[in-house]
Amino acid sequence: MESLRDIRQNIKAIKSTQQIMQTMKMISSARIRRAQEAMEAARPFAKKMLEMVDDLKQDILALPEPDEGESWAGRFFANKTGDPNKIGLLVITGDKGLAGSFNAVILRSVLHFLKEHKGKEIFIFAVGKKGRDFLARLKMPNLHIVYESVGIFPKVSYAHAELLGEAVLKTYFEQKLGRVALIYNDFKSLASQNLVGMNILPFDFEAVPNQKEESDFLFEPGMLEIFKLLVPRLVKANMYRFLLESQAANLAATMNAMDAASKNAGELVTALGVKLNKVRQASITNEILDIVNGAEALNN
Repeated sequence: MESLRDIRQNIKAIKSTQQIMQTMKMISSARIRRAQEAMEAARPFAKKMLEMVDDLKQDILALPEPDEGESWAGRFFANKTGDPNKIGLLVITGDKGLAGSFNAVILRSVLHFLKEHKGKEIFIFAVGKKGRDFLARLKMPNLHIVYESVGIFPKVSYAHAELLGEAVLKTYFEQKLGRVALIYNDFKSLASQNLVGMNILPFDFEAVPNQKEESDFLFEPGMLEIFKLLVPRLVKANMYRFLLESQAANLAATMNAMDAASKNAGELVTALGVKLNKVRQASITNEILDIVNGAEALNN
């Protein structure tokens, strides 16, 4: 049986850990509001940019292709010249743990993706220390980490999205990737996150309403020149939105995990308190029995 001292030390250690958990919950709660506001502000801009590029889709695809094959702009829609055996994969995880299953769900999905595309060259864009470390430990010959960004959460800025977007576009063209996929946790609510797996290049316009077959606009200096200005901004705007969504989802997951852990710690403290009382009562009872037995022995 544990001594009173051991039980008291356990209670003290659990209460100390509980205070840390409660502090982490309060910090996440304070940050989640700002993260939500930034995320919600980025959504309309990214959506409108996508609609603008979608308006140009039919006109861009109608342009005559160069003699060497597909046009530069055409690779963002059809990508006929991309190598299907070369795939880009953007993975966004958290930098730290203590967020429940937030990172584990993403990494399981990444493993499933790698198994599905076994034998193909995978070019990794890793955002978040957990994902970067996990992919680096795999040491697969067909896996190439071409870009990594760690320690940016929970203070994501547009500069991080610019660097990420530039790396994705550069690799997409230089390596002639067939497509670029994304795996991350989307913010659904404070209570839950939604695992997302989607293609970000070439563009997918299925979710864009009111698609137009052709536009009635006149473009100056030219449609292709404007498209070349819009596309990098669209990619970076979407990268910024993905980072903000992941940041808000991570903070919400951390807040919920710390809340649950704090409640569990409280239950442990209560259970140990009951045990402490039982041990103390048993100790007092034994001492009384010893005194009674000693008195009887003296009387005899």
